[in-house]
Amino acid sequence: MTTSPRLAGPGRPVRIAVTADLHFGPRHPGGAAATHALADDLFRDPPDLFVIAGDVGAGDEFGRCLDLFAELPCHKALVPGNHDIWVRSDDPRGDSLDVYRHHLPAEAAARGFHYLDHGPLVLPEARFAVVGSINWYDYSWGVDRLREFTPEWADRLRTKRFTRGRHNDANFVRWHFDDAGFAQEAVETLNDHLAEALSQVPAALVVTHHPPFRRLNYPKPDPPDLDALMWEAFSGNADLEDVLAKYAGRIPLAFCGHTHFAREASFGPTRGYNVGGDYGFKRLLRVDWPAGEVTAVEYSGAGEMAGR
Repeated sequence: MTTSPRLAGPGRPVRIAVTADLHFGPRHPGGAAATHALADDLFRDPPDLFVIAGDVGAGDEFGRCLDLFAELPCHKALVPGNHDIWVRSDDPRGDSLDVYRHHLPAEAAARGFHYLDHGPLVLPEARFAVVGSINWYDYSWGVDRLREFTPEWADRLRTKRFTRGRHNDANFVRWHFDDAGFAQEAVETLNDHLAEALSQVPAALVVTHHPPFRRLNYPKPDPPDLDALMWEAFSGNADLEDVLAKYAGRIPLAFCGHTHFAREASFGPTRGYNVGGDYGFKRLLRVDWPAGEVTAVEYSGAGEMAGR
């Protein structure tokens, strides 16, 4: 159980901070410096709730990154990203499912983070919950166009082969699931967690790694090329959009990462934000709840606050 300060009673604004795609580790020294600057800023001005929308760090870097925030005096929660569950064939942690279901939750809990894929973070005193998931892709966002675009569409999806290179999930996500099967499980679990949370509080904020709806995905050229359609297929699923529509009016805000493109868009009454940090710089969204005002802060690879 995460131990965190209690929020004040109803009527007091809640300050929320959301980041994503920290990709912590020595492979990206500029990004690591930016992550340290982000952490320093949070300690200077702590929020009431801090959330990470996935891709914290691969392997041991997941825990090392969370160490930066372990003493932050607020509620903390996260969802993992696809990079967080990458494994090699001899990984002592097991396969990607072992890492997702067991290793990462333990690493998160040891540093005071609520692992949203295992259950919602319900904040009754603030009258909202945070509900989250890694989310996954089942090709439904791109398969229809791909069928029209190339006769190789099925093989390209199976092998995750672009015109240049290959999606690294094909190399490092190792489990018994196919993509559609895991996407279905993730969406069903998120739906159950929304029902659980919304039976206790009036509203839920949704946090995913892969975008929860298409308008938060990669910007796409017009007309799209093959690789753009492939990335769309590997970024989300239509079933989660159906879940958001089912709870329309009770999900005021949604946050995600994954694409490294900052975007803001609406899905019915839900306002969505893709955080948009990249390997060399990081972004933090500061949110005032319930007003819903969102301010973006960027941190450079020089370890400085680059702007608001």
